[in-house]
Amino acid sequence: MLVNNKGNFSYEAAGVVLIPGTNKVGEKEFEKFLAHPLMAELDQRGEFVYEKGKTSAKDVIALVEDAYDVDMLEVMKAEEDRKTVLEAIDKRIAELKAE
Repeated sequence: MLVNNKGNFSYEAAGVVLIPGTNKVGEKEFEKFLAHPLMAELDQRGEFVYEKGKTSAKDVIALVEDAYDVDMLEVMKAEEDRKTVLEAIDKRIAELKAE
């Protein structure tokens, strides 16, 4: 699942590290992450944005635009079949590699 850490800091709990921006995390691992009291509080404050299950192309594109990890984007690209999302991933990878 994709989780957007809207904060300015990396957060770590239950073996999961969320860097600022979009992160790819397993659902069960993320549930354990949110079981930590501090992470549950941050989640209630809206620090993390995520959806379980299939996410709309529009929402995935927004998460792609806020991603900073090229390797994660490459994994997403291999798992994605929607043309608009693939185009957004390619565009973001090009932007990150140009920096």
